[in-house]
Amino acid sequence: LTYAPVLFELEFEAALLIQNGAFSEVSKFPAVRRDLALVVDEQVTFAAIHERVTLAASKLLKSARVFDVYRGTGVETGRKSVAISLIFQDDSRTLTDADTDQLVAAVRSDLSATLNAKLRE
Repeated sequence: LTYAPVLFELEFEAALLIQNGAFSEVSKFPAVRRDLALVVDEQVTFAAIHERVTLAASKLLKSARVFDVYRGTGVETGRKSVAISLIFQDDSRTLTDADTDQLVAAVRSDLSATLNAKLRE
C-alpha cells in the first residue's frame, strides 16, 4: 500500500440521534468591544457578574468574558479585580459610541448597585 490504511468504527444509530446545531445569519453590522476592570468582593463569582451584565445590557450583549483576575498591590484585601470584555452588536444597525456608552453605563450602574462593584483605577 502506498499509504497507511485507516480504520474507524462508527455507531450508526448514535450518529443518527445527534441534533443539528442552530444556525443564525451573520450580522452585516460591526460588533463593538468594551473592556471593564471591576473591583468586587472576593466571593463574587463570574456567574453572578455575567447574570447582572446580561440583564443590564439587554439583547445587544453578544458576549461577556473574563480575561483577567488580579489580586495584589492596589486592590483591597478581601477584594479582587476582574477584567471583562463586553461585545455589543445590533443586527439592524451600527451601534454609535453614544449607544455603547449608554449600555456600559447601565452595566456599571447595575454592578455597582447589586454587587458593590467599583471601576478599577
